[in-house]
Amino acid sequence: MKSGGADSFTKQARAHFDIVSFDPRGVAGSKPALDCTTPDDAPDQGGGSDAVQPLYPRTDAERQAALAEADRTAAACQARSGEILPHVGTLDAARDLDVLRAALGDDKLTYVGWSYGTYLGTIYAEQFPQRARALVLDGAMDPALDWSEEALSGGRAFRKAVDDYADNCAKIVQKACPATTPDGIRTLVSDLFARTARHPLPIKGSTKRLDENMLHSAVTASMYTPEVQWQALSEGLTAARKGDGTKLADIADHGQGLQDDGSADPGASDTPTDAGTADAAPRDNSSDALMAANCLDNPHPKDPQAYWQVLDRAYQESGAFGASTVLADLTCRTWPTGPLQPHRVKADGLPPVLVVGTTGDAATPYQDAQSLAAQLPGGMLLTYKGLGHTAYGRSNACVTDAVDGYLVDLKPVQPGASC
Repeated sequence: MKSGGADSFTKQARAHFDIVSFDPRGVAGSKPALDCTTPDDAPDQGGGSDAVQPLYPRTDAERQAALAEADRTAAACQARSGEILPHVGTLDAARDLDVLRAALGDDKLTYVGWSYGTYLGTIYAEQFPQRARALVLDGAMDPALDWSEEALSGGRAFRKAVDDYADNCAKIVQKACPATTPDGIRTLVSDLFARTARHPLPIKGSTKRLDENMLHSAVTASMYTPEVQWQALSEGLTAARKGDGTKLADIADHGQGLQDDGSADPGASDTPTDAGTADAAPRDNSSDALMAANCLDNPHPKDPQAYWQVLDRAYQESGAFGASTVLADLTCRTWPTGPLQPHRVKADGLPPVLVVGTTGDAATPYQDAQSLAAQLPGGMLLTYKGLGHTAYGRSNACVTDAVDGYLVDLKPVQPGASC
């Protein structure tokens, strides 16, 4: 999950703007905070492999168990946060964003949104096109995709990202790579998925074991910032090959807040206040918040069979990475219905918007940035030819200069611009 903060902005940008952020409704420091925890979420439950749901449920019994687990999560959300559930979608967040703009005394909004923040920025642009000054949408989500298209696209992107890891590991982490060739890395990852599905690996100091779900979390969480995360992933894979799941379990545990199975961040930046200054740090409910927004913003079918059909296709296309994206949507089956539908952008009167897309982005596929830029009136696309999730604040000077030039001076980005 990508969260934009003041440290993501350059000195030039900070010299021209006050950086203000906020927690959307139900997120982290907001009150009331969204809570979808179930008894199964308590820490260190133990849990042998018999209690673990497979990444790709094949049999009727496995699929019924996956459905029951998803329904249990949805029921927990309803029981703990039912009053706010219908009101934590992006349409409401966009209206709140405009209230924040007005409260700050700005006639027009200057906004940078990463990941999920691009969808929030898009919906704001549709609701308040005349109140936008400059919008940067980095790591774009395509509002025209329905739930199944999003799931299939997301699975393919994570599968590609793991292939990119295999192809580029030696360049980035050098001797720490877990194999000497890209094919060797792919084989190791595939073998570990098969191995942990049968016999989860021990984790030092814990009664838990590294099963295929934890392995999947560790691998996918490591695709967001390769320059930072691939070293630890490589070391974890090497240890797992020797039978020790500790390092990968640590990545999975610390990566939960990064992932959307998607990965999108309900905390976006605009003129980005850190809410939640209470004495005790709020629980990280980013996964709950992302699930809530996803379920409300994109209608999902009630019939379980619709998910199984997409699940089979996703697995054929992208293996476990595809299957997991579909399973993540199962919870939405019994969710309240929000006002938004998949649609192409309609924002007459909107000034030029800068969309930034990373060619090797796993969480928000590059083609989504291409599509969004084409839908926005006067949309400009800046392509970062690189790996990882989003670009501004973590890529190179070319991206930085282009984004800062647009934010500060409204300098346009030329068609076909790339870094």
